[in-house]
Amino acid sequence: MEAVVETWNATWEGWFGPVHELTKDYPFMYPIAVPLVCIAYLLMVLVGPVLMNGKKLDMKPVMRVYNLFMVVLSSYMGTMSLWQAYQGSYSSVWCVPFAEGKLGVEMARLSWIFTVSKVIEFLDTFFMILESRMRQVSFLHVYHHISIFIYWAAITWMAPGSDAYFSLAINSYIHVLMYGYYLLASFGYSPWWKYYITYMQILQFFAFCGQSLTVGWMKTCEFPKMLGQVLLWYMITLITLFGNFLVQNKFKKGAKSKTMKKTM
Repeated sequence: MEAVVETWNATWEGWFGPVHELTKDYPFMYPIAVPLVCIAYLLMVLVGPVLMNGKKLDMKPVMRVYNLFMVVLSSYMGTMSLWQAYQGSYSSVWCVPFAEGKLGVEMARLSWIFTVSKVIEFLDTFFMILESRMRQVSFLHVYHHISIFIYWAAITWMAPGSDAYFSLAINSYIHVLMYGYYLLASFGYSPWWKYYITYMQILQFFAFCGQSLTVGWMKTCEFPKMLGQVLLWYMITLITLFGNFLVQNKFKKGAKSKTMKKTM
């Protein structure tokens, strides 16, 4: 087992280099944590439904607390990220320098918190399993949760600052709306923005494509070129999957509407 861990550590550091000075002392900042978290999540997805065996638990009270917590946490992360950008007097939206001193330390802390928040979001899947809503535990759902965690684990390990602020801020605010919708829906209220959440998610992916082209190919920036280039291909997969989800939903709604008209 020790040999496996050492091999993985060497492989990870071969890809991403040594851990960044500003995040090396944070909890879980060691390479083996990433595959362990992913394996635990996949085991939950595969074994959870078997253990539940069709039983359904009412998780609504717990989920209300969870959704409220995620709204508050996401609001904090998004606001603090923009505040750091303001304090750093960034002269452009993309290709920004690493902040120095206190600002750099704070941005690294936010990057770590954001990465941990992606692990906390695994609870989305956990609650779906407990309520036997397995139809929602789709490939898109699982892929999105695991992949965003891996990508941000790499950012926090390698470059917890610079252009990381951009995706951190945008994604956090979209999650404010998403978890806010979940919270309000649990009380029977349907907010107007629920119809636009998927569109906003896809729009952010296109924005990240622009960031990737700028940071990864068009300019020489302080943010690692490798992470910038990987971002484009990663966003293409998400645009494809979310776009397919959107089209399928529209097709199903259209078919349902036609069926209702025929029966009237």
